[in-house]
Amino acid sequence: MRMNPVLENEMKRNMRSMKSSWVVFGINLLLTIISVAAYFGTASPGGYLSSGQYRYPVKCYMIIAYTLFFMICLLVPGITGGSIAIERERKTLDILLTTHLSPWKIVFGKLESSLSMIFLIAFSTLPAVSLILIFGGVSVIDLLSLVVILVISGIFIGSIGIFCSAMIRKSTVATVVSYVIVMMLILGTVAVLMAGHFFLEMRAQQMGIYDSVNVGNGIYLLLLNPLCSYFGLLSHQVGSGNELLEICNYYGEYSGSTGVRHMLLISILVQILLSAILLYAAGKNINPLR
Repeated sequence: MRMNPVLENEMKRNMRSMKSSWVVFGINLLLTIISVAAYFGTASPGGYLSSGQYRYPVKCYMIIAYTLFFMICLLVPGITGGSIAIERERKTLDILLTTHLSPWKIVFGKLESSLSMIFLIAFSTLPAVSLILIFGGVSVIDLLSLVVILVISGIFIGSIGIFCSAMIRKSTVATVVSYVIVMMLILGTVAVLMAGHFFLEMRAQQMGIYDSVNVGNGIYLLLLNPLCSYFGLLSHQVGSGNELLEICNYYGEYSGSTGVRHMLLISILVQILLSAILLYAAGKNINPLR
């Protein structure tokens, strides 16, 4: 099966750039330092782990996992945010559209280009992350699950960048808007819930009601937050698995809510569905026959 020409061209361009090499080197250096700190921080003078020190490698694993996630949030919008808009600026988009490539092949080629960077970062960091396996608490399945959720998050964030790039003609503006939308999904959804909960509490106190307030269906804003699904996965790997439910219960009583109890799975499905919609809309927008 022949590789998507857009992906092939983007990979050649990225791999020839020293910028990609320095990014991969910097991330791996940072994670190696954390992993080595886990080794020297847990090993006793005799080479054994003392009691209570098993938590330290798990904390390092969480630091590494969240570092990877925020690296994806920083890198992917920058790669995809101007991917189509820059083709317009270079006057090469019309040339691409006159080839045998459909608009959706162009869109998927741009997305696959960003995913190739995610795969490169994720798999290049596995040796550093796997050092945590020496101390237990994290399995190979956990590492593979982490890579899968990173890819899903990358697809969602990348589809936002490509959508903005297709809708906005200036690459700089498209990239900035992509970053703003991603930040609004990660921080804005939480801020809206906190503000809504605060105002409901103030209103209840003015009415003389001192029971706990409930934001209702507003809690499902978290389904749009890629950090929510990522946190849910890590909760099942190194926590009790109920941390996400406990956070939701701060905004109301959701212990009996099926949607909240299965928020990890639902959020992943919602983000995949939204990614498909955004990519379809991007392809339709650049389609000259629309």
